[in-house]
Amino acid sequence: MKPRTQRLSHTSHISSLISFLSSVRVRLTLWYLVTITFILLMLGWAVATAQANLSADALDNQIETQLYQDIQPLAHTYRQALLDGQPPASQHITLSTREVVLLFRPAGTILDTRGPLTDQAISQIQTRAGSSQAPFNLTLPPTHTSTHSWGWWSTTNDYRLLVAPIFNKDSRIAILMVGLPREGHTMPGFWVFHGVILLLITIIGGYWLASKAMRPMRMITRMANEINATDLRRRLDLKRRDEFGELAATFNQMLSRLEAAFKRQSQFTADASHELRTPLTIIALEINRALTQIQIPEEYRQVLELVQSENEQMIGIVNSLMLLARADTGRIEIQQETVDLSDIALGSVERLLPLAQQSQISLSTGDLPELLVCGDSQHLSRMMMNLVENAIKYTSCIGKRVSIELACEQGRWGVIRVQDDGPGIAEEHLPYLFDRFYRVDKARTHGQKKHARAASNIAEPEGTGLGLAIVQWIVQAHSGEVHVESKIGAGTLFAIRLPLLKQKMTNR
Repeated sequence: MKPRTQRLSHTSHISSLISFLSSVRVRLTLWYLVTITFILLMLGWAVATAQANLSADALDNQIETQLYQDIQPLAHTYRQALLDGQPPASQHITLSTREVVLLFRPAGTILDTRGPLTDQAISQIQTRAGSSQAPFNLTLPPTHTSTHSWGWWSTTNDYRLLVAPIFNKDSRIAILMVGLPREGHTMPGFWVFHGVILLLITIIGGYWLASKAMRPMRMITRMANEINATDLRRRLDLKRRDEFGELAATFNQMLSRLEAAFKRQSQFTADASHELRTPLTIIALEINRALTQIQIPEEYRQVLELVQSENEQMIGIVNSLMLLARADTGRIEIQQETVDLSDIALGSVERLLPLAQQSQISLSTGDLPELLVCGDSQHLSRMMMNLVENAIKYTSCIGKRVSIELACEQGRWGVIRVQDDGPGIAEEHLPYLFDRFYRVDKARTHGQKKHARAASNIAEPEGTGLGLAIVQWIVQAHSGEVHVESKIGAGTLFAIRLPLLKQKMTNR
């Protein structure tokens, strides 16, 4: 068990490491690091190249000046010692760091050496001293302490040497050579030292900046994980004007749309369940009554007719729901053909005239000019039927008239008007009139109509509550507009405007 636990722990650590390395913060930090490193390398190379090309002569001149200053007192000290018969090596001389001094007879005998000089280096210096009196550069053989580096300051074995003969009257009694190393700042060392510091600052600062920049994203991610379908009221409160503020505002708008969609879905489900529950309950009660109480065939027939009526009601609801569901997903194809609105209007009147007569409603037509539109004749017919049928149902036993007329506006719009003299609709209900299953003051209107129909022994026509929603979808699918005007006690007017394909002012 223990080895398996260790393997799981090891796997968990590897997963955590991979997750950390794949985070945006780490990747941004690495990009900062790579970019700064590249810039430092290019800048260091450029500066080192410039220094190598421009400072060599200046360095030699500086060293040569120092040599001329040092060689005069040295020559005087050695000349005095030689004239007094004292050993030159016993003289107290103060030299700078790694400065070399060589004193020898013209015949080659070494009198004194100072500084890091080897036999091979002495031989090289003597050879050059005999051939030139001018300052010259010479690379001396290395010693175990001749090349070292302190920080970004490094020393080399390249020396600048100056030759000065020592005379006694007109006789040359010795040759003095003084040399200083040609040393200075080496740019690679300088950039390595300071570059490492700068890169450490870049890593720390880059990671901190990336973490701070990604903090709103982590907040959005955390809230997205916490939000579910039952809690869509939460919002991001990012008071920023940058891209993250724009993202938070977009996220809040998305949440608002989702919340509204879920509310509509919940309301739609509740309304559909309510609309289907009533006919299902009636069917169940009537079947139970027929099975337990009825013995007369005529009563069985009445039960079956009622069941059939409720079944047709449910079929209408389901078909309407399926139509709207397909319309919401864009799966209904609108046929593009030339349609005459006057033919649509006359066809609807002919089909609904029996319903109007049964409800004691006068169904009349006004001007019906030929108005040609491009659209689907089947859906346009359904739109007209729903409007007229809705007007008949909510006007019967309260009003007496429903009229249909067509008109042309501005030479490019065909207008359909369906007007009734029914009870009217209160202004506060108008914005929601085309919502699915929306009812306008059920208790009042249904109560009045039920009482009136009971007195006249007329069956109350039932609707699905989806007719106007279907009308709105059909109008919008044909690039049109639908408006409603109503006043309590004065009736209702539905006006639909559709773009004309061709218009002829021919009355029928």
